[in-house]
Amino acid sequence: MNLFIKGGAWSLGKVTDWFIRIEMQLRGSPHAHMPIWVKDAPKYSGPKTDNETRKKIVEFCDKYITTRFPSLNEDPILHNQIKDFQTHSRNHSKRCVRYPGKPCIFIFPRAVALRTFICEPIKIENDEDKERYKKIKKILIEMNAAMNLLEKEKILTWSDFDNLLNKYNWTYDEYEFALRIIHTRPTIIHKR
Repeated sequence: MNLFIKGGAWSLGKVTDWFIRIEMQLRGSPHAHMPIWVKDAPKYSGPKTDNETRKKIVEFCDKYITTRFPSLNEDPILHNQIKDFQTHSRNHSKRCVRYPGKPCIFIFPRAVALRTFICEPIKIENDEDKERYKKIKKILIEMNAAMNLLEKEKILTWSDFDNLLNKYNWTYDEYEFALRIIHTRPTIIHKR
């Protein structure tokens, strides 16, 4: 791993430090949790981060991270590897759904997004907002449940997502606003 990360290829840029923890999945295959510090990577400084830095952060993430799932016709080998080894179970285990009616603790399915962006939580200012946000959260939970059901039958498409937005009379911008309500800390939402 040291050779891969710091060995001179620097596929992520020049790595200044890293930490790795290897875990075994239920099927016995290892996976790694690994923060990597890259020299000159753009830094997020919370809500005070300027727009230019935010743009650089998104570009940096898009350069090295993808959530793209190739179709079976496009690349059958990669499609099957992602499906078999990199896809969260569509049936969820008792470990990831600990309480009936509550979402998966690993936050699957992940939020759908047309673009990568930094999703910053919105603070509730008053009781009126609290009630409004509670309704929005309820709709997102319903949308998530609908996507879970659809995902058991097939691979989701953008038209499936558009149909859900239409069902609740939401625009895509309203959907992104809703994501800011449910997240309790700044999160990168990846284009998917």
